[in-house]
Amino acid sequence: MTLRRVFALNFVLAVCFGATCVLAPRALCALYGLTADTGAVWTSRLLGGSLLGFASLMWFGARTPSVEVQRAIAAALLIQDLVGAAASLAVQVGGAMNAIGWSNVLIYALLGASYAYLLVVPTRRTN
Repeated sequence: MTLRRVFALNFVLAVCFGATCVLAPRALCALYGLTADTGAVWTSRLLGGSLLGFASLMWFGARTPSVEVQRAIAAALLIQDLVGAAASLAVQVGGAMNAIGWSNVLIYALLGASYAYLLVVPTRRTN
């Protein structure tokens, strides 16, 4: 496993989820068993924009030859994934979402664990 591969996988996930949040927020809310009121649609579109922005970081991170830049991007994405996992877990345990919500917990946790692992292994493993 390398940072380039994790960036590439994360890029695909971020583009798919981000585009869905922006273009079909009501359908996405329904998939998770959530009510798509005006606030949820607005928040979903904001999240989608953020995910698409993060996707651009992943794209550039996978293509830069600079290990320092890759590690800085990975550290930022680690923070995002830790917050995403904690927030998703809290909502899921609270019973607000249906069982599909566990996929978010799993995705954020696995990506966060991947970034954490790759930030502590020797630099030669990041490329």
